[in-house]
Amino acid sequence: MLAVVTLVQVTASFATQGLGALSGAVHDAFTLSGAEVGLMVTAVGLAPVFSLFVVGHLVDRHGERWVVAVGSLVMTAGLAAASIAPGYAVVLVSLFFAGIGYSTVQPGGSKSVSSWFPAGRRGVAMGVRQAGLPIGGAAAAAALPGVAHAFAWQAAFAVAAAVALAGGVAFTLAYRPPPDARRTRGEQSPGARRTMREQPDDARLLPGLARTLRQPWLRPVLWSGVPLVGAQFCLTAHLMLFTRDHFDRPLSQGAVLLALLQVGGVTGRVVLASISDRDRARARGSRLPVVRVSMLCSALFLALLPVLPARTPFGVLAVATVALGFFVIGWYGPWVAHIADAATGGGVGRATGAAMAANQAAIVAAPPLLGLLHDGSGSYLVTWWLPAAVLTACALRTTRQAA
Repeated sequence: MLAVVTLVQVTASFATQGLGALSGAVHDAFTLSGAEVGLMVTAVGLAPVFSLFVVGHLVDRHGERWVVAVGSLVMTAGLAAASIAPGYAVVLVSLFFAGIGYSTVQPGGSKSVSSWFPAGRRGVAMGVRQAGLPIGGAAAAAALPGVAHAFAWQAAFAVAAAVALAGGVAFTLAYRPPPDARRTRGEQSPGARRTMREQPDDARLLPGLARTLRQPWLRPVLWSGVPLVGAQFCLTAHLMLFTRDHFDRPLSQGAVLLALLQVGGVTGRVVLASISDRDRARARGSRLPVVRVSMLCSALFLALLPVLPARTPFGVLAVATVALGFFVIGWYGPWVAHIADAATGGGVGRATGAAMAANQAAIVAAPPLLGLLHDGSGSYLVTWWLPAAVLTACALRTTRQAA
């Protein structure tokens, strides 16, 4: 089942996380500013701010299979609408609806892994599944700019819609919950099921949200996840344009670096999650020390980017980009596994939804704000040093909370 869960993550990420690969084509087609380019990522990330906790609640109550199936259809429809949009405003509205569909994949996939794998193997399994995000992003970075160049940006959105649909259909046909979960549901008496429905924290949305937000383990999760995901999506949205403007390289080379960033992330999500499995017992059940190391290393490489000279060899840029991707994308595997470990009872979907909803706020805000910062300052030194400083400060904050 891990292959099925990973596949739907790859296809969903190809369709949505790959939007950064189209930033150059869309920028040129509509003559956009840096902030307007960032709005593409914001549009697809805005809906999950409001829908992720609701989706997590539905996953806990009704299972992941059909929630993800419906979400895949909504994502496909949004991307298909973007492919025939007459203007940039309609593209943004269409991507908003695609984001509603995408919001089902993360809680659904995390619940699937936590159901199928025990805690001792959950980190690696979650890392493999979460590697689907950068794999999909890398595939999109490799394929979509070529499609946009050969045909048009509309054709690239149509390809993304077809990939999203294929992944959703495959998941719906192949995925099944683990046998013990099916047996548990099947053996429950009507009275037991009614009792579960009557429990306020399980049956009602807002009490469940309040209970989740009161959990003390959630604070360091938010202080680490929000700045990391903000830095990750700033890179996704602006790396190609930064490569062109700062290093005087063509957009095609920027697309290669974007793909290499995702390749580093694929490796990081598996390796860092595996390390978190081994260190979990020694770190009093927490995987967050691995996440804190990722924050500090990401800050270091972000600070390095704008001080590299314009004539830096492409090979050096490639190595630095892979190393940055290892940490700024790789952190997600142990981070999500930590949430699955910390969530009690049947609340994995709600806990994941709450944490990821906070992350989505950073995804929505960070790329256009970074674009505005660059538009106003004209300096990539300020542009990349700000998220580096935020990551360092938040890493120190989570260290104090752990102590």
